Amino acid sequence: MPDVRFRPAVTADLAALLPVVREFHAHEHIAWNPVRVQDALQALLADSALGRVVLIEREGELAGYLVVGFCFSLEFGGRYGLLDELYLRPSHRGGGVGKRALQHVEAICREQGFACVRLEVSDDNPHAREIYRRNRYAEHPRRLMTRWLDEDAG
Repeated sequence: MPDVRFRPAVTADLAALLPVVREFHAHEHIAWNPVRVQDALQALLADSALGRVVLIEREGELAGYLVVGFCFSLEFGGRYGLLDELYLRPSHRGGGVGKRALQHVEAICREQGFACVRLEVSDDNPHAREIYRRNRYAEHPRRLMTRWLDEDAG
């Protein structure tokens, strides 16, 4: 098993982290808004009650990252973890790193006393869906919908 380390991100990591987040957004066809992303990361790093940003380091390199947001839902009995982003750079995929990242997410959520972890996966990413299924994540017959509130401003 390769040398993989998970460590909490700190503000000093932003310069190295932002290009990797941009890679993920390009890979997933997510609109890139560097100001929005940087502001959100800074808010998350400043307030641990919101969630966690974790760097994934492999053989001393930044191999990827994960973001777990802390949410609340009646359906899930209160607080739960949302695996908001999990990205491994292509050269670091395989060898069980993704599985270990999911285990790390689950450990974070257990430490918080959460009963579950949720995540979002694109319909056009069957490889990721299969990884999540193999790790006992269940699909729901629902569609995620979003309303950007700042569209009304101005």
